[in-house]
This record gives sequence, structure tokens and C-alpha cells, in this order.
Amino acid sequence: MKCMFAMPIAAVIALAGTASRGSEPWTVSSDEAENVAHYSPPILANGDIGMLVDYRNCQFQDIPSLKSIHSAWDEYRPETCRQGRRSSLTRLATFGHVEEVVTAGGAASAAPVSWCQRLDVFKAESVCRNGYANGAEIDSTAFVAAGSPVFAVRKSFTGNVDSYTFKWLFRAFGGGRPEGMEFSIRQGVIEWLCGTAAIKPGEVEKNSPEWINEKSAARPLSGKIELRCSSRTARLHVEDGDTLCATVERPVGDVDFFVVFSDTMDAVPLSGDAVASAGWDGLKASHEAEWAKFWSASEVSVPDAALLRTYQTSLYNLKCWSTKWAVPVGMLPSHWNGHYFGFSFNAAAFAAAGHFEEAKRIGRFWKKVLPLAKQRAGSHERADDLTNPEAGARFAWESIEDGREAAPTGRWMDHFMNLGTIAAECWSAWLYTGDRDFLAETYPVMRDCAHYFRTWLVQELADGRTVIGPVCDLERLPCPVRNAFLTTCAAIYAMERAADAATVLGVDAGYVPAWRETAAALRRDLPRGEGRYLAYERGREISVGTLGGLFPYNVLSRDDDAQLAAVDYFDRNGIRVGNMYNVGTRICTWYAAWLAAAYARLLDGEGAYRNISLANASVGFFNEIFEINEPTYRSCPWSQGAPATFAQAFHDMLIQSEGDVVRIAPAVPAAWRDFSFTLRAHDDLEVSAGFAKGRLDTLRVCAGERYSGRKKRVLLPWGKVLTATAAREWKELAK
Repeated sequence: MKCMFAMPIAAVIALAGTASRGSEPWTVSSDEAENVAHYSPPILANGDIGMLVDYRNCQFQDIPSLKSIHSAWDEYRPETCRQGRRSSLTRLATFGHVEEVVTAGGAASAAPVSWCQRLDVFKAESVCRNGYANGAEIDSTAFVAAGSPVFAVRKSFTGNVDSYTFKWLFRAFGGGRPEGMEFSIRQGVIEWLCGTAAIKPGEVEKNSPEWINEKSAARPLSGKIELRCSSRTARLHVEDGDTLCATVERPVGDVDFFVVFSDTMDAVPLSGDAVASAGWDGLKASHEAEWAKFWSASEVSVPDAALLRTYQTSLYNLKCWSTKWAVPVGMLPSHWNGHYFGFSFNAAAFAAAGHFEEAKRIGRFWKKVLPLAKQRAGSHERADDLTNPEAGARFAWESIEDGREAAPTGRWMDHFMNLGTIAAECWSAWLYTGDRDFLAETYPVMRDCAHYFRTWLVQELADGRTVIGPVCDLERLPCPVRNAFLTTCAAIYAMERAADAATVLGVDAGYVPAWRETAAALRRDLPRGEGRYLAYERGREISVGTLGGLFPYNVLSRDDDAQLAAVDYFDRNGIRVGNMYNVGTRICTWYAAWLAAAYARLLDGEGAYRNISLANASVGFFNEIFEINEPTYRSCPWSQGAPATFAQAFHDMLIQSEGDVVRIAPAVPAAWRDFSFTLRAHDDLEVSAGFAKGRLDTLRVCAGERYSGRKKRVLLPWGKVLTATAAREWKELAK
């Protein structure tokens, strides 16, 4: 990158490095009774394989807390899936799970008497220590290899272990053959066939209209699972007709186990022999190098260590679930079976942290499935049958890899705000990367989202008002409702950003005035009452959706009195409806992070910090974010949506971009006197800033290869107190 300017003011503050990443965080131990009672396993994943891995670096099904964790589809339990491999249209195929048998002191025991597990989010590894009754110990490290379909475990034996058996069980939860699977098994190898695969082998990257066709998509998918062990004395054998085993007698020192997956969806299937040849050291070195590259793209250090850990875990969570298609809720049956929601906020979270390819991949996914979305709107892309060029596109609320709707019937089928958020995923990636080719590639997505709103959902009423409806806004609200606030903000965003993109690209000039005029009319007639915006026309429910003019859509100004009043009202009353489901007594992490993001957009550091701290109060023992995490109700840890909102709120506290203005530390609390960051601003800029004792200490702004060359104004909080009230004291640093 070319450095535009740097401003050293005193000694350079070191950005967050390994010193801020201690060994104790992300750790759970059997010594802590409360932790044990509420323990749930962390994830290991690489955007292809998804796993929950417990404190033995196994996937035993008997962890008590798993029975009480709610999930969207199947029971919450550890298993292993590969994204895109489906046993039916909607369901991910399961490829089994790992267990072990330890014989120590003459007695076989599945469970240790003491244990400790640490999740290293920087190396994407689970590190465990298990103690047994006779004093023997087994230390282990496990990871899902970055870029390779391999689960690797090293077991390090100390003391008298009579024998150890590593077991890969190819079975469904509760026993029996995995759904939709036929298989054969022999020493070290399972060969399987899934006869109703939802994705056509060899067509993974195309997303072509013919691939979308149900008949052509139902093609057999086949593959292997191979087990390898580094011990020369290991005995490979089969148990119970469905379990691969590797047994080592009297193990001492390090023994490595590799589970290798390959199938006909892989461009180049990986073999167990190749993995064994690379060995533990080669595979681990490559894996850790990839994760080091990921973390090197940005750096953040703030005084609140717990908040920082959750932010880092959120990025880890998003990276784990970032697939070759986009970012599903998760790559497990319990996480909506790996479905992709249009109502997500991933691109900006990735891009601000410097992960441009992950950010752009999301918009490209929606572009690939655009033909199906256009068909759903009544406009085919065939040149001889373009029935309505302004029909736009209706993207699925909850889709699989080819864009088909995968949601069960329910009120959510009448959601349309996802069209605004899908447009935001495209536009946000363009703003950060400055990649004009990407904008041109994904502009049709934005154009057709805008068309759909304007053609099908905008209503001009007899009283002169222009509104959206009727739709389902958020699911907790009545359905359908007219002039729903959040959906209307999504429509305003989609039309105005489509107009902006068309102007940048010099296309569709005839549509731009109509989009802007319609958006202005919708903004004028947003639902109001009692001096604030309402959730919908004459609505009285308390709804997080009333923050939508700031986050996620940012279509209302900071001095909009009705929006300010709506933020204040939700801040004071939101605890009464604090969860996305009508359960519990607290506010969930997602809603609290959403409110923090709104305050950050208002440049209110105290409000942002208060609410992001409230969001942080409900995380798990690995700093993972749940849908809901209360003593009486826990649901779906490691789901994708809330971590993205948390990360974006955190970024917006530290840096914001608007047009050609970059704000440094626009919404940090007064208590943060020593902090630093390296993050991205719009227009392919990298910004590093450090503060010491409440004053700016270092600043560096560097331009990437796609920087436009436009002049920037960088606004800084000037003085010792860093609060939103200091906004009038901000001064222009550079022109």
C-alpha cells in the first residue's frame, strides 16, 4: 500500500499482538462447576467442514448441556458436515463423528476425571488436557485444516495408558445409517453414496439456470472418508459395521490421527496417503500460516479485554463459516442446515477488518443465483421471454447453494427486507474495496432488488402517502403490516444505492430519477407516533427494527429527531422484548449489538459502549455469541448473524467512513484512553491509529491499489475526552 500520510506525535503505540492474546481466555476447565454445567463445545471449521469439538477433542453425544440447547432444525449435538453436501433439498448430510476409548489401569473409560479445553481462535485449534484416575494424562491438539478437507488430532500420552482407540462413527444421531446414505466400510476407509444430493457434482461453481432445475440437481454424490494414524504399531479395524477404528497399545508420546474427506464435488479430491505424507508438521504449518494471514489483515487493541475477545471470536466465527458460496448461519444441521439468509450483515464486517475476498464473495453468490430470483419475480432472463424487465428479483429468505428457498412455511416467507440487505452486501464490498469490476458484476443484483421494491411493494395511497406493504417485518411483529419501518428503510436503501451504483457505472440513467423520487417519498411517509418512528403504521410494539434508519441501512440523518427518539425509546424499553423469540428476561447479544451500532452511527461513544458491553454479557465461555444465552433458555451458539453485527458495531466505534470523510474514533467511550487499531476505510484505505492517555499518538493512512485518488478529510477527536459531545471540537487533519 502507498502511504498517503503519517502523523507521529509521540512514541509509537504498539498495535495488539500476541501480548494481548493471553493463554487463559477461551478456556473451560472441569474445576469450574458452573462452567461444566453450562459447557457447550466450540467450533472448528474451514468454510468446508464444520464440527463441534468437545473437551476430549472428540464429539461425544453425552454432554449434558447439549440436551438443553435449542436449535432451529435438529437436536443440538456434535457431528461433522461438509457445506453443500445435502441428503435432501434442505438438509445437510452428516458424515459422522469422532469418539475414543481410553484404557488406563486395566479399566476402559470413555471420560476423563479432569479436563481442560482452550480454543485458540488465532490458530483455529482446540487444545485439551485430560486426566485419568490412575494419573495418566492425554494432551491433545485438534484442527480442521485450512484449505483442506482434513480433521487432524494429535494425542500426547503421559503415564500408564494401556491402550487407546480412536473411533470414527459413520452414523446418525441416536444410531443408524446417516440419512440418504448408502456405504461400504473396510479397514481405514468408508465409501459412501448419496443418491439424492441437492447439488449436481461438477457444477459447484456455475449456479447455472439448468443447475437450478430440480431434476438435474438430484444427481448421485459419492465420496470417501479415510482414517490414517502416524503410529507404526496402530491397528486399523472396523467395529459395529459402521465405525473406523485405530488402536494403539501402550501409547507413549505423540500419536497423530487424520480423518480425510473427499468426494465428487471436490475439484481435486484429496487422498489419505497425501495427508499421511505431509504429516502433522506439514499440515499444521500450512494451517497456521493461513490463519496467521487472516489475522494479519487487521489489528485492534482496546482497554476492555473481554470485549476485545468477543470481537476476535466473532471474526473467527465468521471466517469459520465463510464458504466458497457465501456465509451460512453455520455448517451444521442445528444451524438451519447451513442455509444462507439474505438478512445478514457480513460484507461490511469482513471488509472493515481487511478481508476483501470474503466480503466480495457474498455479493458474487447473490449474482450467481440471480436467475432464479428473477424467475420468482416473474422476469425470465431469456432474451426471447423478458416478460417484465422491471419485475426485478425476489431472492429467497433462506436459501441453499443454488438460491432455492429452503425455509419451512411461515410468516418469514413474507419478508422482503432481505432485498435491501443483499443490496448492502454488494454496495458495502464496493465501498471498501474500490473494485469497479466487482461493482459492475454485482450491480444487476442491486438494480433488481430496487426494481422489485418499486414495482411490487410500493403503494401510493389515496391520502397521498407512499408506503411499503403489506409485508412481514420482524417475525415478532404482527403479519402482515403496512408501512413497516425496517422494510421501508431497506427499500429506501436498495433504491438509493442502486441509483448511486448506476451513476458510478454510467448505466440505467432512465431509472435513477424514479428510484430517488420513490425513496424520498418513502422516507417522507415513514410511520410516526408520539414523536418517534413506529415499527409500522399505527403500531405500538417495541421493536429493534425501529433502529433500522441507522443500522443496518443508514438512510436517516443523525439529526432526525424521530429516529433519535426511536433509539432512545428502544434503549429504555427494549429489555421488555429483548430476544428474537418471546422467551427469557434479558436482551440478546444481537439486539444489544444492533443498538450499539445505532449509537455508534450517532457518534455517541457512551451509548455504543454501554450497549456493546450489554451484548458482551451474554456470550459463552469461549466468548461465542448465542442466539439467546440465559439460564432458562439457550439457543444456537456460533450462529453467524449476531457476530457480524457485533463486529460491525465494534468497527464503527473505532472508524467510520462517509463519502470522502473518515472519522477516527468517532464513538469510543471516555474510559478508553489507550487504544489502537489498524482497520479499513472506504475507497481501499488502510488506517492505523494509536491513542495514549486520551490523545492521538500515531496516525497512518495508506492507499491500496484501487484507491480512487480523491482527497479525504480525516476527522479526529481533539482533546483528552473522547466522547460524542466532542464532535464540535473535531478538526480537519488533512485535505
